Amino acid sequence: MDFKRLGNILAVIGAAVLAGAVAWWFVFYSNLVAELQRAPGGREAGAGLRDVVSCLYSSDGICGLIATGANLFGKTPYAPVVFWVGLVGLVVGVVIRLAAKPAPKT
Repeated sequence: MDFKRLGNILAVIGAAVLAGAVAWWFVFYSNLVAELQRAPGGREAGAGLRDVVSCLYSSDGICGLIATGANLFGKTPYAPVVFWVGLVGLVVGVVIRLAAKPAPKT
């Protein structure tokens, strides 16, 4: 088995999943922030994406509340587990790639 190739595949898949998670987070929370700013007094509250960066990797506190609220309204909330799966895949792929010896030539 060519472990360098396996490492490359895992790293590429992990990076793709990680990029997808970031895109999903951005779309979900940018729509939420836009809705909050349209609400009465929303502009003065100054809510922005910086306030929900921790929701990229965690579902604690306000992030869990937002996800529960989104479920109640029939929307699919962002799930931080996708971020972690992508990150683990990327890291494991890079570690395997760096630790693997070159495949024997036949």
